[in-house]
Amino acid sequence: PEQNNWKANKTSFVRSPLLSVRAATSSLTSSTPTHNTMPSPKPSRLRLLASLNWRSTPSRLAPHGFSGLLSVALGCHLIFFHSLAGDLRPYEVALDDTTTAADTEVLLGIVNNTPWRVLTYAITTCWNALAGYRIAHVAPPKSRPIFRRCAILQMCLSYFVLRFLPHTTVLLDHSNNNNNLQHYALWLVDVIATTTSVAYTLSFLEAAIDVSQTSSLVLGQSVGVGILGILLLSVYPIQLTLQGEDWWRCIQERYPMQAPGMVAYIYLPATVTFSLMLFGATLYQRKILSANEFGLASMVVIVGCLLATVLSQEVHIPDVSTQRIYLPCEAPPSGSLEDRILQALDFSQYARAILTKFFGIEFG
Repeated sequence: PEQNNWKANKTSFVRSPLLSVRAATSSLTSSTPTHNTMPSPKPSRLRLLASLNWRSTPSRLAPHGFSGLLSVALGCHLIFFHSLAGDLRPYEVALDDTTTAADTEVLLGIVNNTPWRVLTYAITTCWNALAGYRIAHVAPPKSRPIFRRCAILQMCLSYFVLRFLPHTTVLLDHSNNNNNLQHYALWLVDVIATTTSVAYTLSFLEAAIDVSQTSSLVLGQSVGVGILGILLLSVYPIQLTLQGEDWWRCIQERYPMQAPGMVAYIYLPATVTFSLMLFGATLYQRKILSANEFGLASMVVIVGCLLATVLSQEVHIPDVSTQRIYLPCEAPPSGSLEDRILQALDFSQYARAILTKFFGIEFG
């Protein structure tokens, strides 16, 4: 028994220091703060895109993300499946030639030719612009006025989509010609939309210069190219505002497909391109795209859209429409300053030269 007691005491004596060392070590380890030296993985861009609120910002009735996706999807459908394919039926109005202004069925004929897809696109784009205006306050303070002006400019471009549709001219032709109030109200809207679009477009020059000097030269140049493009497209509304509806009727008489062509190849692609640039600006503000990536993507979209639409219009409707930026109703005297300006801004001749040289398409 004594021997057994000694062995037990020896065992406890041997074990107790080990246990105390282990206990002390574990307590020391638990009390010492641990530092994670491994950096947390950066979320993928796809995950960052999915984390954006697409359905309820700024409200469920005006979701900026969802309305933007719907607007771009409708616009791309019209561009790729109709404009570039040469199917201009969504932009045309077909009425019986025997229909007169006194015909009671003319309004029914216009309703039957209502461009529902173009109308839905314009309404959706305005819906998206309104939502964008409402959430501009969440942007950095320096960018808030820019986003608000972009939203208003987007509404003006959507208005031009509907204003230059041939359906608008038909409605005006078959309305009460003695209703001066109606024509004055429309002219007033033209003045407001044109003045606002030109003024707001010019206001972006300051942002382009600032971005070029402080952030990215590529991004600043892409913004500058976009400004130049919108200013060129503003020449048509300026002429409409200064010369009135008679000028626009005269142009459509000279070029029967000018109205569908201006919507299909100019203003609808311009609004889609502008929407894509605004979406890129959102990704840039959220640090999903860098300044150079945003600038390069914008430049590719702008130049690609310009080349595709200009060349397609000249292929599908070469003689019944024109791509002259300055578009007088009557041809100016040959050799005059106005004629030289007209020739310099005639994009139809540039498009035909490209199509002939690279694609072998000949024009009469």
